[in-house]
Amino acid sequence: MSMNKLRDLYAAGKPAIGTFFSSGNAAMMECLGYTGLDFAVIDTEHGPFDTETMQDLIRAAEHAGLAPVVRIADVTHKEIQRSADCGAQGLIIPCLRSLDDFKKAVDLAKYAPAGNRGFIKGRGAGFGYAEWTKGPLEAYFAKSNEKLMLIPQCETVEALEQIEEIAALPGVDGIFIGPFDLSTTMGIPGQFADPDFLAAELRIKKACEAAGKPCYILSMTEEEGSRLLNEGYAGVAHSLDFAMFTDAYTKTVKAIRDGLKKKDGSRRTR
Repeated sequence: MSMNKLRDLYAAGKPAIGTFFSSGNAAMMECLGYTGLDFAVIDTEHGPFDTETMQDLIRAAEHAGLAPVVRIADVTHKEIQRSADCGAQGLIIPCLRSLDDFKKAVDLAKYAPAGNRGFIKGRGAGFGYAEWTKGPLEAYFAKSNEKLMLIPQCETVEALEQIEEIAALPGVDGIFIGPFDLSTTMGIPGQFADPDFLAAELRIKKACEAAGKPCYILSMTEEEGSRLLNEGYAGVAHSLDFAMFTDAYTKTVKAIRDGLKKKDGSRRTR
């Protein structure tokens, strides 16, 4: 087994199910570990997380048995380095357009010889005391590169037009499809049944399959999640924690209210 749950699931031919996490509460992250989820995407692109909070959420995910994946804001040294050093097992990077954007992501996220990530044995490496970090530096680099999956998003027309070359890039470990932004840049926002959008999804998935790499995607309904996994996607990140939380309480409150009896003056008995 590798040090990365997503890699192990993909190697075993088993689908991965996760969710986007924006609530920023470590206890909520721990609760997700009891649900059967495989991974959680700590969303620092849209979430209000600073580095210390992100690190606490990564730690909570690990404790809960979830693979901690971080979606960062852009391809910069700070964004990638802090997530990798804190122990992310996956990096999702949005809004990439040129082939050079993807190459830069590899260069910053991977240790030599795959890239030029800045050296440290930080929290994600047990501060250098974890057994796997000991030995020659080259071995540490190789294990770190295996531990951290680089999963950039394909959510722009520019990336779509180069997806075969992008998916085949050494150091790119998979692709995540962002359907909302991809459909928007295609000029058909939210029209996920449009033949052009369906063709785009299929092209991305086939590019990943040809490169022998996993393709992940967002799902928003339970039926959609099952369908996408049956179609051969390696995993789905299902919905967002705040949406799931709100929907669950809405359903419960409605059920309670619907079950109320009309007031008739009678006393309630148990």
